[in-house]
Amino acid sequence: MNNNKSNILVPFDATELSIKALDKARVLAANQSSTIIVLYVIDDTSFYPKEIAKYISNMDDLDKTRHYFEKTIREGAKTMIGKEVDKLIHEGIAAKSIIRVGHPADEILTVSKEENADMIVIGSSGSLKKRHDRKGIGSISRWISEVATCPVVLVR
Repeated sequence: MNNNKSNILVPFDATELSIKALDKARVLAANQSSTIIVLYVIDDTSFYPKEIAKYISNMDDLDKTRHYFEKTIREGAKTMIGKEVDKLIHEGIAAKSIIRVGHPADEILTVSKEENADMIVIGSSGSLKKRHDRKGIGSISRWISEVATCPVVLVR
């Protein structure tokens, strides 16, 4: 990254690793003219498997429940990441928040392109090495590091 205005994307969910990632981005942004984009993704992939939809007799009720779930999570996420953005701005760091709904990896990559991210700073537990069977064949941070079109900093 150079001395021009840059964007640092930080997926944030208030877990220990996302807090560490935001702290790392804070240090990077303080040394440059950077904007931190704090992203929260509402993971809608586990609400119900799409394959089961054809076997559900009352999809209207399920869709209403899903809408309520998303609205409730969005309200909490707005407050949570809003506090983090306010702290950054108070420290003199440019920051903004974004909330998306979808698969976390897909949304992180989409936002990184839409916002012209110069870097993604994301927490990584390293659980693939430790417990391959827990995470399956890949983790979100690993996928992001392999597919992103900008540098990715993995924070442990």
